Amino acid sequence: MKVIPGHEEEVVDNLMKIPEIREVHIVPGNWDILAVISSKKEVAIGSDEKVYRLVLEKIEKIKHVADTNTMVSQFSKEK
Repeated sequence: MKVIPGHEEEVVDNLMKIPEIREVHIVPGNWDILAVISSKKEVAIGSDEKVYRLVLEKIEKIKHVADTNTMVSQFSKEK
């Protein structure tokens, strides 16, 4: 996500209060912060929809968040 300059750590602290967020990283480049979300499919709501709602209802409402870009993994491995 893009953040108003100088407010990165404040946004990181607010992101870490959201239970579904597992990791938050301040990164260089076009975007300022990378947040990793863990979401599981429920009976009535798919995991993609849960991520969409989380971004719209919680992340985009955090003060000093200027823009977001959501990427959903289709396949992943961990070591």
